[in-house]
Amino acid sequence: MSLSSTKLALVYHNLAQLLGAGVTLAEALRAPSPAPVADCFRLSALIESGASMAEVIGAAGDWLPQSDRPFILAAAGSGRLPLVLENLAARHEQIGATRRRVLFACIYPVGVFHFAALIFPFLRMINFEKGLQGGMSNYVTGVLTILLPVWFAAGLLFYLVRRENPLALRLLDLLPAIGGYRKHQALADFAFALGNLLEAGAPIGQAWRDSGRIARSRRILAASREIEELIEGGLSPGPSLGKYRVFPADFIARYQTGETAGGLEKALLVVAADYQVRANQRLAAASMLYPGLLFSAVVVMVAYVVIGFFMNYVATLNKLMDGG
Repeated sequence: MSLSSTKLALVYHNLAQLLGAGVTLAEALRAPSPAPVADCFRLSALIESGASMAEVIGAAGDWLPQSDRPFILAAAGSGRLPLVLENLAARHEQIGATRRRVLFACIYPVGVFHFAALIFPFLRMINFEKGLQGGMSNYVTGVLTILLPVWFAAGLLFYLVRRENPLALRLLDLLPAIGGYRKHQALADFAFALGNLLEAGAPIGQAWRDSGRIARSRRILAASREIEELIEGGLSPGPSLGKYRVFPADFIARYQTGETAGGLEKALLVVAADYQVRANQRLAAASMLYPGLLFSAVVVMVAYVVIGFFMNYVATLNKLMDGG
């Protein structure tokens, strides 16, 4: 069972507070939280039986996201688990707030579209000479003719994106506002992951590799693998970042400054916050643009039906006048 971002943030925040107060992780997992009780008690028993943190985290249920596990594993081995858990809590709180804003922005236009889909087939059944034409089956067919293609397209796109289909992701990248959101969100996720993994004490090569996976960007993943090879060869990533177009100039500059002057972890977390703001701005634009387009489509449908309705009415009046 997966948890919402809001509930997951509460789980992490509670664990961080308990660990900070000196409570052991096994005891903290048994404390009340939105996480599944049975799974938490099972993980607590594993810890007390002497299982490694890798085994404990690997045994966790679906409520613990795969993308969060590298942070927790690295932090548990370095004694920085409370700090990393607080960072993850803040991250998920922000993600949850952004999703709620997008959802609320979409409710009205989507509702209007479905209302129009229920009304338009009924209006088209009205005949001014013969009255209401067709029965319930015709009405249902008319409604489904409008809704089914939309539902199918939305469901198919959602499925393909969840499966990370390359064509579907490429399509999203080409869409106005959404493409910009995906680009900046991937950079925000990557910088956040890299900063937290380094802060948790993970080796820098491993941190680059895991961060590339967490970013969910094929270009970032490819670059992170090449940079991991550079690190294994004894080279620092900073001087080589310029040859990767996936990393913008401001990202490269801040990384190189943090690498040279120290404080790379904090520099990356600042970069992550900046790109998260940009991603949220693109998402806010998308939440206005696409519902607006959907609303415009409804307006066009209304105009079409109203004009057709009026023309039929005028035609009926003309026939009555001619017959008179």
